[in-house]
Amino acid sequence: MNAQTLAEIGSWVAIHSATLVYGTDPQPPLSAKAYWTASKCRLQRWSRSLKMFERDLLEKNPDHNPWPAIEIVVQEILISELLTRLFSAAMISHDFYQRSDELHGLAHGVHVGHIEAKNRALRIMLKGQSANEEAFDRMNALRRRIERWTDLFMAQLPVCEDGDQFAFDKGRLHDYRLENRQSSHEEKLQRQLAFVASLSSDLNSLATQFPANPELNRQVAAGVISCFPTDRFDSLGLPKSARMIWIEKAQLDTQMLMDDLMEFESQD
Repeated sequence: MNAQTLAEIGSWVAIHSATLVYGTDPQPPLSAKAYWTASKCRLQRWSRSLKMFERDLLEKNPDHNPWPAIEIVVQEILISELLTRLFSAAMISHDFYQRSDELHGLAHGVHVGHIEAKNRALRIMLKGQSANEEAFDRMNALRRRIERWTDLFMAQLPVCEDGDQFAFDKGRLHDYRLENRQSSHEEKLQRQLAFVASLSSDLNSLATQFPANPELNRQVAAGVISCFPTDRFDSLGLPKSARMIWIEKAQLDTQMLMDDLMEFESQD
C-alpha cells in the first residue's frame, strides 16, 4: 500500500470521525494498539533509511545516486502525516468526549515520532538541496500541499480544542470550520465528497506510486480501519487497495460475534 492510499483513508477518517469520537464500541483501544505497533515499526524503518541517506550524501559516490530512494522515503513520510494527524486528532477527541484516557498516549507517541522523522527528512533534503534543487522543490511543494489538505480535513472532525493541536495552521482551520457552519448539511456532504476526490487526484499527480514500506503501511491502515464499525463505509467508501482490509475486518467481526454467541449458549 502506498502513502497516497493512507492519505485517502485519512480523509475518510475525518469525514466519519464522529463514529469513533462519540461511539461506545469497546473495540477501538485494542485496534489502536495494532495501529501503534505498526506505526512504531515503520518509524524504525524510516530511521534506518534516513541514517543511510545521511551517510550517502556525506560520502559521495559517483557510481551511486541515492536521490530516487530518498524521494520515495521522504514522500511517504510527508504524505502519510495527513493520516497520522487526523487519526491522532480523532483519538484524542474520542478521549475528550468519552472522558477517558484510553487512546491519548497512543496518539501522542505516534505523532511525536512522525514529526521527528519528518524534521530529520527535511534536514536531509535541505543539506542536499544544492546537489538536487528539483527534488528539494518537489518535496517542499508536496509538504505545503499536505499541510493545507490536513487542515481542510481537520475541519471536518468534531470540534475539540485538544484535537486542534494537530492542525498546521489554526487560523486556516478556523476559516475552514466557518465555511462548514455556513453550509447546509447537504452542501457539506457534497463538498466532502469533492474534497476526497480532489485529494486523490492531487496526490496522484504529485507523488510516485512506489511505496517505501508497503506492508507496514497496510498494517497501519488496518489498525485505523478496525477502529470503525463495519457499516461505516459502503463499497465506494474506501480506495480499492484498502477494501480487502475492510472485508477482513467484517469477517473478523462476524467470527467474534459467533464466538460470543457460542460462549453465551454454553453457559445455559
